[in-house]
Amino acid sequence: MAFYLKRAKTYFEKAGMNSKDIVLSVPTYASNAERQAYLDAAEIAGIKCIKLINESTAIALNYGFFRKNDLDEKKPKKVCFIDFGHSKSTVTFASFKPSKTTIICSHSNRNLGGRQFDYLLFNLLGGEFEKKYGCDPRTAPKPRLRMLEAIEKVRKLLTGNKEADISCESLMEDEDFFRHIKREELEELIQPVID
Repeated sequence: MAFYLKRAKTYFEKAGMNSKDIVLSVPTYASNAERQAYLDAAEIAGIKCIKLINESTAIALNYGFFRKNDLDEKKPKKVCFIDFGHSKSTVTFASFKPSKTTIICSHSNRNLGGRQFDYLLFNLLGGEFEKKYGCDPRTAPKPRLRMLEAIEKVRKLLTGNKEADISCESLMEDEDFFRHIKREELEELIQPVID
């Protein structure tokens, strides 16, 4: 992290921003030890971290800052922010007035994200491949990585399309893998995780 911050500092300096003071946003679920590690990394990079804030708070502050003129001083606007990433998800509720942002509540799950959907598809499709060809791509590193990469692509395609094709040429033992998948099938597969 210190290396990353030092590198980021050089980019800011090249752009003419020479402040050594920064505010870092950290994941909402970060422990005290992890927060201290961020502060230590900033110190190693030669940067003064004046404050650590939760990333959900940073998102809310950004939202409120750029919408000040649309907010009512008497009636606060309540907004829910959902950050669903590859490996974690965060839900934050915030209240906004032109002069004040209040975080009502925030909850993170550091083990719930798109990769859980990928693994469900991986187990389904890997099992189908094993049943059809007698070899399991889930047990060998190279086929496993190729399959996970193809699955991530098809999952993203299914967010905008009702159906998509997944394929890996010569996935294992010179056998090709091809499967047509519909969004409904994916939604049914991931429903227990969603619940």
